[in-house]
Formats: sequence, C-alpha cells, structure tokens
Amino acid sequence: MALPWENGALRGTRVRCPGCTRFNTPGIRCPNCACGPVSPEHYGAARMLLHAGVDRFSVVGRLEALEPALSWQLESQYAARWADVLRVVADVRECQPFLTLPDFAEDAEDRWAEQLPWTQPPVLESSSDEDDEDSLAAMFQRSQAPEVRQLAALAKVQLRQDTRDMFSTVLSCLYQEGRAAMEAALALTRWRVWSRTRLQRQQREFIERHARDIFAGFPEHTARAAVAWVRATGKPPEVDLLFALREGLRSPDEDLRFECALVLQDEPGLLAALDSEDAEVVTEARGALASLGSSALLERLRETGDAAFVRDVLRRLPSPPTLEVLDAVLAVSAREPDALADAVQSWARNMPFERLSPEVQARWGAWARDTLGTWPARNVMRWLEWATEEREARATPAARAFHDAAVRALRVAPSSERAELVRAGAFTSLLALGDVEELTLVHSWARDAACAKELLDLLVSLPGRLDRLAPELGRGRSARLLMAAWERPARAAVLAPLVKAVRSWSGISGREELIDAVWLRFQRHPSERAELLAAFTPWRQELWERQLAAEPDAIATFETWWRADSQLQLPGLVGWLLGDVPAQTLAERLPFVWAAAEARVDAWPRSTSHAVSSASAPLNNALRQGHDFLIPDVERFMAWLPDFERRVREAPVAEAESSYHRDLLEDIHVDVKMMGEYLERRRDEEERRRQDELRRRVEESRRRDQQRQMELAQLEADRIRQEQEAHRARLMSAVAQMGTPMSPERWFQSNPRVDAQDLDTEVILPGATLGTLLEYARVLKAMSVCGNSLEVFEARGLSIADWSTEAQAWIQAMMRRPELSVRFAQLLTAPWN
Repeated sequence: MALPWENGALRGTRVRCPGCTRFNTPGIRCPNCACGPVSPEHYGAARMLLHAGVDRFSVVGRLEALEPALSWQLESQYAARWADVLRVVADVRECQPFLTLPDFAEDAEDRWAEQLPWTQPPVLESSSDEDDEDSLAAMFQRSQAPEVRQLAALAKVQLRQDTRDMFSTVLSCLYQEGRAAMEAALALTRWRVWSRTRLQRQQREFIERHARDIFAGFPEHTARAAVAWVRATGKPPEVDLLFALREGLRSPDEDLRFECALVLQDEPGLLAALDSEDAEVVTEARGALASLGSSALLERLRETGDAAFVRDVLRRLPSPPTLEVLDAVLAVSAREPDALADAVQSWARNMPFERLSPEVQARWGAWARDTLGTWPARNVMRWLEWATEEREARATPAARAFHDAAVRALRVAPSSERAELVRAGAFTSLLALGDVEELTLVHSWARDAACAKELLDLLVSLPGRLDRLAPELGRGRSARLLMAAWERPARAAVLAPLVKAVRSWSGISGREELIDAVWLRFQRHPSERAELLAAFTPWRQELWERQLAAEPDAIATFETWWRADSQLQLPGLVGWLLGDVPAQTLAERLPFVWAAAEARVDAWPRSTSHAVSSASAPLNNALRQGHDFLIPDVERFMAWLPDFERRVREAPVAEAESSYHRDLLEDIHVDVKMMGEYLERRRDEEERRRQDELRRRVEESRRRDQQRQMELAQLEADRIRQEQEAHRARLMSAVAQMGTPMSPERWFQSNPRVDAQDLDTEVILPGATLGTLLEYARVLKAMSVCGNSLEVFEARGLSIADWSTEAQAWIQAMMRRPELSVRFAQLLTAPWN
C-alpha cells in the first residue's frame, strides 16, 4: 500500500521502528526496544503519540483505537516535518559525490528520525539555486543545518576551493563523533590539503583515532585510513596499516596509488606518477623523488628536464646537494639560463657556500668559469654575493671563479643597469676582493653619468663597509679604488658627483685612509691641488692639519694654499698666517698677503677685501701697542690702499661670493683711521718730548743752581753748629770743675731745712715702699735734681709700675687730706741738706 505522505518509515523492504527508529523486518516486534510492529503508513502517527507521552509498549493498541480522522491528522503533522528533513537530506546528497565515505544521506535521515518530532528541522527556503555557480559555497553560507554546512565545507576542502571559515569548520569536525569526523580526518590528510594543514597535538590525536575507526568500519577505505594515520602521527606504519598501504599501491584509483606512494616513499610508484596528466601530481612526485635523491629522477632531469621540472625538483632537493644532484641541476640551467637563473639561485642560497664540501665547491667553481660569465650581470652579482658571503670562503679558488665571472659580466653590462649593479651588495665584495681589473672598471664607470653618483658614493663609503665586510683585507684598497676614479683623462665628469659623495659620507669611519691618499696626491701633483681641495672640501681641515705637520714654514704653507684653495678661504688663511704672531713676524709676512690680494682682487673682490681686513686689523693692533718699527709698513699700506679700493669697487661680484654680503672697505678705513690717528699722536708726542726735553734742561740748570746754594747754606750751618758745640764743651768743663753730683742714695738720706712735723713721718700708705710723706718728697726731689728717673727708681727699689701705683695713691691721699698737699708743697720748695 502506498503511503499518503513521505515519512521515512521504509528503506527497501525494511520498516523503521517508531520506538528506536531502527529498521526491522515488517510485522515483527522490534528486537532492540520491544516496541510492537507498526505499519509504515501509521509510523508518523505512532511517533506523534510517543511525543505526546504514550508508552512504546502501548503505542500499537492506541493506534488501533484512534479514529481514522485523528490518525490522519497526526500522520500529516509528522509528514510536514519530515518534508523539512528531506530538504536537508537533498543538500547532503548534493555534497555526497565530493566526499570519500558513503551513506551520508542515510546517516542524516537516521539522525533526524531520532529527533522528530521532538526537534523542529530547520526551515529552508532553498539550500541552493540553479543560478548559483557554486552551490556548495551557497549551502555553506545559507544553510541552517549543521550537517549541511559541515559536509559543504568538507566537499570544498576536498576540491581545494575552501575559505578560512570552511577550513575552520572542517577542523572543528575533528572534535565530534561519527561519519563527518572521519571524513574530516581523510580530507585534512589528503596530499593536496596536507601541505597547508597546521594541526595541534590534540587534533593530530583525533585524526589518529578517526583513522583507526575508518580502518575498522570501512574495509574499502583502509588504505586511505592508513595514509591519514601515518600523516597525523608521523610514525612508521604498523603492520596492518603497512599492509593496507601496500595494497593501495595496486589500487585502480590513481589518486590512492599516489597517496600510498607518497606515504611509503615508494620510488617506483612515484616514478610512475611522473607520467600522469595531472600537473599537480607530477609536481608533487618530482618533489618527493627529489627529497629521496632518486637517481632515476636526476637522470630524467639531466636528459629531458625543462625549467618547470627543475623548479619542482629544487624545492625538495636535500641540502647540501651531492655531486650527482648538482650536475643534473647545472646541466639543465646551462640549457635554459634565462628561465632558471632565479630558481637555481634561490635553491643555492639555502646552503651556505662555505659549508659545502671541497668537491661540490669545485663543481660550482667550474660552472662559474664555464657558464656564469655569459649570464646577465644582475644575476651574476647575486651569485657572487652567495659565494663570498662568509669570510672563510672568499679565499677559495671556487669563490675566485665567481669573482672572475662577475667581472666578465660587468664589462658588457649596459649603462642602464650599472646604477642598480653598483647598489647590489655583491659589488662591494667585488671591489674588496678585486685587483687591477676592478681599477679599470671603476675608472670607466665613474665617467658614466648613469652610475657615477652611486659608484662614487660607494667608493667614498667603502672604508666603513670594508671594516664590516672584510677587515682582514687591510688598508689601502679603498684609497686605490678612489684614486683610480680620480685619474685622468676626463676627470671633469667625476668632479661634480664626487663632491656630492664626499659631502654625504664625510664622517664615514675609516676615512683617514682616503684622506691620506688625497694628501699624498696633493703633495705629488701640484697641478691638481685646486681640484683636490674643491672635490674634498669636507676633508679640508684634515688635509690642512697634514700640511701643518709636514711644512713648518708658515709662509711656504700660505703660498701653497692660497693659490690652490677655494677662493673663499683666503680670509681664513690670512687670519691663520697673521694671528697671534709677534710684531716682527707680522712685518715679515704682510708683503705676502698684499701680493695675494693684488692677484685675487679683480676676480674675487669681496673675499679679497675680507682678507685685507684680516691683515689690517692685526697691523693696527700691533702699531697701537707701540711697535713703532711697523710705521714704514703702515705708511706703505696706506699708500697702497687707494688703488686696491678702486679695484674692489670696479670688479664684478662673482656668484660664488654670495656668502659675503658686502666688502669690508669701511672696516679697513676704520683701521686706517686708527693708524693715522696713532701716527698723528706719535708726531704730537715727538713734539711734546722735544719741548719736554727743553724744559728738562732748563729745570736741570735751575736745580744745579739751587744745589750750589744749598751746599753753601749747609757749610754755614756746619760752621755755626761747630761753634755751638765748642761753647757747650767749655760750659760743661766749667760745671765738671764744680765737683760730682749727689747720688740718689744720698738724696734719700737728706732732709729739708724746715721744722719737722709729725705729719712728715706719719705712715699714710701702710705696706707701700713710700709709706710716709717725707719718703715720697725725697723721691720727687731726687728725680728733679738727678734727671734720671729710672736710676732713682732702681736706687729706691721701685719699678715703673710700682711708682705709677704709689704715685696715684699719693695723689688720691692728698685729695682727701688737704693738709698733706700743703705740707708736701712746703717740703718740695724748702732747701735740702
């Protein structure tokens, strides 16, 4: 009996159990869940009753008791939901052809049969359109069913048309269970996908487990399961897996045979894949055979290989290569140099030249001598950089062969490529390791406007580069190369770019080597001095220091440099020549300055006027410091200046003198005015000195007259003093005849010739040496008569301090007792015995 609606109850002759949704023989109780038999046309109603809560053991009886209309209603409700499931299943069937494992549609039906009617299937407008060019991508973007999105992503990964989201979806499938997870394990380990798959440890473990499940559950896919297991684990295959892989080598499926050959590294299987019509298969097979070092592959490469063949092989060749491998690669590159130059070079760069065996290095050297010199110079320079990258390899004959090939290629390089070649790193190595041939090349290329700037920049900065690149080469090479570019003929073409290069690299480390070479050239070639100083202006100070060290004579240095140096440097040279020198030396050097100014003023009026100002200022200063022997030089300068000033004003100002905003004639006039005033003061001083001399002579005459008068007055005074001395001597003689004077001791025993009173001997100052008034009066009387107070004090036993104290005490006592003062006056005025 045909079903009124599709409900998924039939699959062939078997009927789905409404209790556990498994398929059984019609008319029997389910052996799994013991649910009674239900006819297919009532399966949907039975599932609806189970959803309503009817026990599965009672569902058959309840179905029989249902009214036909209610049974029809329940069946239609289930069929409506099953129709949505069929839309999902249709999408799954559309993905099935692109998948490896079978029965994804039946698996989707069984899964939804378990969920209906408890879960509502996603309602889809349409999972694909006829207008869509990529129905799988549309399903992945629009479908709301997880299994459809997963299977669409798996199909796109198998086709290698996936996006980042699709690939992430496939990776997430590994964390699930079931057919989709196993399909993801196979999809991610296919050789076309595996190369871009980056798995974590847990994901690899999932693939390993899923591969084992496939191996056990799908006998027809054991070989693919073994491939997935080996790639996920990275281990040698176990016995059963190895057997499956060897069986896969005999599979009629070409893709499976190739997968097994790749995993087993089976050379016959990989060689057979070289004849495949699939270009990707051929490329992968070549790479796998190359990694094995297959002699058969190398023989085929040597005989029939083309550029594509070589590129495929080069990606997987072992490093360092054997002689057999190297011979095969170089044989093909010799046939197609234009197509293979970059590929072979990229391959060679993965193996440092200095680490190759001597035999392999020798083979490379032979190839460079025989073939490389005919290649484009751009490629040859990259080969040279590879061969000379490490210092240990530069001295080998093989590296020298690359160097010679580069020189041959550079000789014929077109002018349009030379600037790029000079900028290449290998060009520095070429100059560092070269000899005479490079000097010729540098001389020629320095005169080529297309590369002169780059080449001269390199030559000037070469000392610093060589310090890093090859310090063992020693000094001198950079200087020889630079001087090779400087040599005649056609030097004019080199000057402008050389000036820019020196200005850009003036502070480069190691520049002393170049400066020494320029200084040596400066000494040996006087005719080139002006060009050397103009080209190497940033190093002028260093050259100047060498000049000062080599030539002690300042005048000789000045004569050498003002003729060769920049016209704008004359003021500085004059300042150096005349600065801080003694006045005598200044007089010796000034004529050379005036001569230089005479020679330069017509062409360079402003700078020359500055130089003359630099000379007039020290001349003025020295003159005003009192060095009058410079007066003849000053007078000659003042007589020479008017004609010089006229020439400065008449001469046109050169554009190069734009840094000099004006001439310094006004400043020179200031010096001239000050020198003129000094000369005028000098004349006035000479006149004043003449007048002073006259006045001095008059004063001297007067002084002599006064001195004679003073001498006469002194003689008269001496005569008077002598007369007074004689008169005094006569008087003293008369006094001496009168007897000796009384001593102080005798005065202390004398008494006044007045009536004695008790007051005279009363002790007024107890404990004092002069305790009574009589004793005090005796001392004063002795002092007035003797005339030597110290002798009186000594005779009475008094010191000056004692006398001062006791005298002060007696004055106070007399002030308190007036009768003492009266009696004291009587004693002093009375005559004494």
